[in-house]
This record gives sequence, C-alpha cells and structure tokens, in this order.
Amino acid sequence: MKNHSDGNWDLLRSVTPGEDERNRMRNKIRKSIRTQTGQKEKYGIFELKNVVLTALFVIISAGLLIQLQQHYQSADEQGQSQAVQDFTLNWDLERIYSKKNEEGYAFFDESNRKQVGIAEFVTEGEREKIISSRAMNMAKEMVNFPYPTSLYIEHVKMMDVSLRYHFFVEAGKEIMHISFDYPMLEYAEIFQVISSLDFNDPPPYRHEEQLYVTHGYGNLPYPVGISPIKLMGDTEKYVWDQGVPQRVKDYIENIKSTGLWKLIKDGGSSYTFESTDGSEIVIISVNGKEISYEYSYPNREE
Repeated sequence: MKNHSDGNWDLLRSVTPGEDERNRMRNKIRKSIRTQTGQKEKYGIFELKNVVLTALFVIISAGLLIQLQQHYQSADEQGQSQAVQDFTLNWDLERIYSKKNEEGYAFFDESNRKQVGIAEFVTEGEREKIISSRAMNMAKEMVNFPYPTSLYIEHVKMMDVSLRYHFFVEAGKEIMHISFDYPMLEYAEIFQVISSLDFNDPPPYRHEEQLYVTHGYGNLPYPVGISPIKLMGDTEKYVWDQGVPQRVKDYIENIKSTGLWKLIKDGGSSYTFESTDGSEIVIISVNGKEISYEYSYPNREE
C-alpha cells in the first residue's frame, strides 16, 4: 500500500511543473497582463484624442461660418441688395399700387397698369451717383414732411414723360430713393404720396398745419392733399377735402408771404393774384371742397 502511494506521488510530481517552469509561467502571465493594460491605456488615449480633435474641428468650422456670415451680411448692408429687404410702406393714394422686384419696388397706375415710379434703398454713395449722373435741377428740402426728404427734378426725353421727380427719403438709418414720372402721375398726386409716407419703422412725423409745395418750375404754392379733377390748358380744378374757411385764409396769406405774388382782387371766394414781374395772373376760386386755378399771361405773344 505504501509503495503504491509513493509511486502515485512520484507520478504526480512528474506531471506538476517544476519551480523553474512555474516562474516562467508567472512571468509570462505578468507580461500578458502588462501588455493588455498598456493596450487599454493606448486605446483610451486614442479615443480621447479623437474626441478632442472632433470638438476642435466643430469649433473652428463654426467660427469660419460665423465669419462668412458676417462678411456677406456686411456686404449686403453696404450694397444695393438692401433694396430687396422687407419693409412696410403705406401712402394715401388709392390710384397707386406697388410690386416687388430685384431692385426694390415699382409703382403702377391702377387705371392703366403702367409703371409710374420706383422705390429702392440706396447708400450715400449711390445717392450722389444718381444726382451727379443725370440732368438734375431744383434741389430743395421738403419742410415738415413725414421724413427728412430732398427733391430733385430730372428732364426726361420720352414720349409720355417730360419730368422725373426724385425724392431721397431718410428713414432712420436707411435712405430710400423714390422717383415718379410726370405727367404719368400729376404733381398733386406725386406730393400726395410723399407727404403721406408711413414706414413701419421709424414712424412718421405728422405736421399739424397745412403743407405747401410748388408744381413743376412754378413759384405759386399749392396745398398738399389736393386731388386733380380736371387739368386742361391753363385751367386746373382739384378736390381739397381740408379746404375749410380758416385753411383757405391761411393759404391766401401763404401766397402773399412769398413776396412773388400780390393780391389784386379779393372776392370772398375768389382771389386774383399777379406775379410781381407782371407776367402772370392767376384766379383762385374756392367752392366748397373744390379749388380751381385759372392762369393767364398778359405779356404773352399770341
């Protein structure tokens, strides 16, 4: 029995690795563990680098996009592309309507669908270019209009247009160029539009008193807000809704205050003025809400 046990023990010892072999195996296991640990650390660092690089790419790309956007926005703010920006613009003249186009807006006469004017945003440089490159005359500031407005008149050689009225309207930080063609649109209608302009921003200034303008190259003041009924030769007739007695009285005083006309006859509802050089006479008659003008030229050769 003892000899049999000793034989088994000797057999087991022969199968079990010796001390040297065990040391070699332990070293191999340690080396394997160190290698796996190093690989995990390497993979972790690699993944972290990927995250950092991706974040930097996103930040740089976003910065470039912002710079590009600012560049193109700046170009738009300085260029003519401002003409197509959206805005709210109202005026008191039912006969006229507008359509948007690439440059800005075009105005049309509802009665015949013909274009009678344009509106566009311009820069200061573009305004000066328009003024200097055309046959402009009679620059004047429109006093007490809804927005600071300057007027220029251009001579146009066209079949149905003789004069083109150019208005430069300062609406906040923007400059709007508005032009209308005469006689496609009558003088009174042109000024009716400009005097009733109403941008959404900034709001208009409304003068409480009557506004006056001259028509064409004449020097007789006309009240703003009259609507033409009949314009034929030397006779003109308008509707003046605000022509109450006090306003008529103020109007007559305004004509006298110019120093260019003298009242030679006052008939209560009819007033005869003569120009100071004696070359022109006009009879102004008021009948309810109608006001008429009858011109004559004593020194004109027939």
